[in-house]
Amino acid sequence: MPHRIKNTAAIFNALGHFLFLAFLVSLPVLVIRLDIDTLKTGASEGTLVEYMEQFLLCLTILCYAHIAKHNTSFRRFGVLVMGFFLCLLIRELDMFFDQLVFHGFWVYPASIVAASAILYSQTNRAESAEQFAAFVKHRHFALLCLGLVLLLVFSRLFGMGSLWREVLDEGYVRAAKNIAEEGTELMAYVTIFYASLRYAFAMKPVKDESAHNTNPSIICKH
Repeated sequence: MPHRIKNTAAIFNALGHFLFLAFLVSLPVLVIRLDIDTLKTGASEGTLVEYMEQFLLCLTILCYAHIAKHNTSFRRFGVLVMGFFLCLLIRELDMFFDQLVFHGFWVYPASIVAASAILYSQTNRAESAEQFAAFVKHRHFALLCLGLVLLLVFSRLFGMGSLWREVLDEGYVRAAKNIAEEGTELMAYVTIFYASLRYAFAMKPVKDESAHNTNPSIICKH
């Protein structure tokens, strides 16, 4: 009887997981529809899609900040991860910086963040490398990697103007190309956030540095 209860619980847990994932992958489409049908922003600047991307990036950064706070053995490399996603957030806020200061200003705060994170991680290279290795060995890294590839590679290739001009020919509309590209980017940010959230739930809280030094695998539950 207990065995049957455990199996039933596992099945319902898998079903709940499926429904949650279904909701997550539906988000980009729902947000785009809101932009077009309700807010009438279309593919212009300052869309709900862009705000959602920024919000997801903020949540992603908070995930790794939470891990670093409760797991000192991850802190040095965690700063590097947070710095990377903070640079992405600054890049997403380029329009804000363009209006506030001048066009292209986002490069300066992003460079400062990147340099600071790298310098901090380099203060103890061996420890950073050890934490990096544990991070990429984690079972959720593949999903995080998929999200990053979708964001940095696929969305750029899929959003190429030349591709859409060839597909649509004389019916080419830039808004269609923008929606496809932004929608793919939003899907990538959803994937990255989901993987980061799984990291946050899976990482063991470790405060004893000496314990980490004697057992590198203690950083996370595989």
